[in-house]
Amino acid sequence: MALNGKELAKIVDATVINPDATVADMEYLIEKAKEYHFGVAVGLQCYNQMLIDALQGTGIKVLGAGGMSGVTPLDTKLYMAKACVEQGCGEIESFLNVSYLKSGMYDEIVKETRAIREIAKDQVYKVILETPLLNDEEIATACEVLIDGGVDFVKTGTGTLGATDIHTIEVMAKAVKGRVGMKASGGIRTIETVDAMMELGVTRFGIGLKSALKVLEAADNR
Repeated sequence: MALNGKELAKIVDATVINPDATVADMEYLIEKAKEYHFGVAVGLQCYNQMLIDALQGTGIKVLGAGGMSGVTPLDTKLYMAKACVEQGCGEIESFLNVSYLKSGMYDEIVKETRAIREIAKDQVYKVILETPLLNDEEIATACEVLIDGGVDFVKTGTGTLGATDIHTIEVMAKAVKGRVGMKASGGIRTIETVDAMMELGVTRFGIGLKSALKVLEAADNR
């Protein structure tokens, strides 16, 4: 069933993470998050406490990052994840170590994932695959390994390396088989794309704030 704008907002992580974003941009994110009641607000990590304080009591979660890259050393990922949890972030995302994946070091990926999962016991935990770097077999393998690691969601990518397409979601859906959630992010700008991905089992979306507002409007006007 097609969702209206209000319903869709609940499964959208509204994002303002361009490195030149300002305090005013964070304030605008807070304003729109409250107005539309997005499920999650995603801002620059240095402003997380500002977002958490402003959104307290609204039910809107703030996303914390367990590392800013897949190749960040594990102890740094754990430090960042712990700091985000202690701040009050309701969700944690970390990056898949693509080098480990392509090197066949699956046990190391499971080790990392379980270690972050242990810190984020009470948070929704998602891992970013950066699928533009992976072939179909690697995407499927990554999903299996991350499920073993205890993730709640596998996420396509950040969008910085390329947009998420329908084929990628099809590959992920076939691998996941409904065992964990799928989050699509990167280049999602139309309600038609959202609808098509939901048909394949996507239950969360990461969308830049400006595009998210347009998608919600389109959801109400179709």
